[in-house]
Amino acid sequence: MNKSKIKKAQLLLFFITINLFANAQDSSFVAAMTYKRGILDTKIFHLGSIIKQKEILGFYINDNAKKSIQLYKKSKYFLPAGPPLVLGGFYLGYDAIKGTKMQTEIDGKLYTYYVRPIEQLLGGIAIFAVGVCMIEYANEFKAKSVDLYNEKLKSKAKSKELDLKLGLTPSRNFGLYANF
Repeated sequence: MNKSKIKKAQLLLFFITINLFANAQDSSFVAAMTYKRGILDTKIFHLGSIIKQKEILGFYINDNAKKSIQLYKKSKYFLPAGPPLVLGGFYLGYDAIKGTKMQTEIDGKLYTYYVRPIEQLLGGIAIFAVGVCMIEYANEFKAKSVDLYNEKLKSKAKSKELDLKLGLTPSRNFGLYANF
């Protein structure tokens, strides 16, 4: 047999062996909690059904997910402040654009004009923006708490299984290594 054919066969066998042990993604883990972001609030689901705040905190406490608890509680401070700020900023801007009706008399004629304070308009825009940011922070904190909780569950599940691999080891050698 030709040496090049033997090398090709060995190389093919090597790649087939590596592909048997290589996993692109671990699809065995199904997220325990998911979320769906809305305009004003993020809904959290457990196995497809919406769950309430007490149930969410119960799951976090049972699995000792301290960071998730902190983020979820922090979202409860930001969310109630957001919508009133948005509405207040909107009204302040509207009031500034509407202006104040004034009249003056020049050469015996009565003229009507409107005073529109730019400071009030800029303040309304700023308050509106702060309100939107508060709502988004609350939604982001809830979503991050769910992601951290799922990562914690995934790492617990991963630590319980045996990880056996054939290929390059962490010390850059070729061989078989196991993680428990």
